[in-house]
Amino acid sequence: MNSPKEMMNSILILLLCALFSSTSHAVLQNFCKADLRLQQTPTGYPCLPSESVTADDFKSSFNGKPGIPVPTNAVLYPAAVQNFPIVNGGRISGGLVELAPGGSLPLHTHGANEILIVFSGRMDVGLLTPRRAYQNTLGPRDFTYFPEGMQHYLINSGPGKAVAFAAYSSDGPPFNFLHLTLFSNNVSSPILSDVSFIGEPDIRKNKARFNGTG
Repeated sequence: MNSPKEMMNSILILLLCALFSSTSHAVLQNFCKADLRLQQTPTGYPCLPSESVTADDFKSSFNGKPGIPVPTNAVLYPAAVQNFPIVNGGRISGGLVELAPGGSLPLHTHGANEILIVFSGRMDVGLLTPRRAYQNTLGPRDFTYFPEGMQHYLINSGPGKAVAFAAYSSDGPPFNFLHLTLFSNNVSSPILSDVSFIGEPDIRKNKARFNGTG
């Protein structure tokens, strides 16, 4: 019969073997380029064969790529799994936001935590909670944190264009804009006015602006 010391040594050896085995497996699975032709799952897209991955898959650029315009003089340039497939399953993504003079990124949330770093210009940023707003002015090399699911906004408060980089704790965080939730639906304007405390004329004007009906 083995002594307690021998049994402990055996257990330690088994634990070390399991650790090295899982570490080796993790190294082999460090990246998983998304096969965007297939259905996305809760853990990400299925992987393309690793043999098909090249150095170019780990590099991308915002130069020459069309951004996503926001009708408040803002443009978004995402670096998420849908246009940078190598981040698939990595729980990280990024993007650039450009605000023209006087532009803003309206109240919105993400399905991820966010760190925003200003490259150029000046931005007023705010994070809203039910009882308090946390507001700051950011200049170049300043950064801020927006927790997942909390409403926040960006406003260009400088004389020229403002540019910032955002990093997210998800490989494809959705943007949920409050103005689209409120005004791009088919709920009747009188009902929306009652439940939002916004005057019906403003409801109708914004529904027309953001393609809502009712």
